[in-house]
Amino acid sequence: MSLKGDTEEQALLRDDMIRRKKTRRSIYVSKILLALKPGMHVLDIGCGTAHVIKELSRNQKGSAFLGLDVSKAMLKIAKSNCGDFGNISVIQADGLDLPFSGNCFDIVMTRLADFSSQEVWRVLKIGGFFFEYGLGPEADKEIFEFFQERIEAQNFFSPKDLKEWKSEVSDPIEKAGFFVVNVQDYKEYEYYCSERELMDLIEMVPLVKDFDRKGDRDLVKRLADKYRTNAGIRITWHYYIILARRL
Repeated sequence: MSLKGDTEEQALLRDDMIRRKKTRRSIYVSKILLALKPGMHVLDIGCGTAHVIKELSRNQKGSAFLGLDVSKAMLKIAKSNCGDFGNISVIQADGLDLPFSGNCFDIVMTRLADFSSQEVWRVLKIGGFFFEYGLGPEADKEIFEFFQERIEAQNFFSPKDLKEWKSEVSDPIEKAGFFVVNVQDYKEYEYYCSERELMDLIEMVPLVKDFDRKGDRDLVKRLADKYRTNAGIRITWHYYIILARRL
């Protein structure tokens, strides 16, 4: 098994952007906190630089959190971010092949990461909660508009049937044996203060094939000019949160 994940440059960009953009508790974190109780064991698949489990730990010190990611670069930053939290551990592993015995977690969560529904079901305790945060079909539509010939398809969501996209994302989870409680989607705007910040986003994910800051500068400028507001360069953020349970 080859584990690679995000590069060191992407990890640094992601961590820096999260720090600059974070101003309030996310809906995702709020939903998980409603299920989180003292003594629970929580697995975060694709934990990145561990900002989510750090916030959860800060609000529930009596639970144990394990962050998993394929990227050594991400985990290096995650360890630094969580150094003062004794109830957080991180490991390098693949979300498609979880290295745990069955029925060992009370909550499994994943945000924009590859995972196996069958593996999540296997490692969850009976009665356990699964939270998935994924992209909705309108996410980053402004970038798609200007770079549609070169988009990184795996980092956008193009449903087979736009009217039935919620069924498309929940079907694999139901087929794995879960009871899907709900699928809720949210649309927000994110504002970027400069073209450099916008290029950080494009490069960090990445959203555009063979993106080149110098070569694509004019295209980024046109995008920025079209969607510039008093609050900054407006980019649509569309995401969904699935809550499912192993009954």
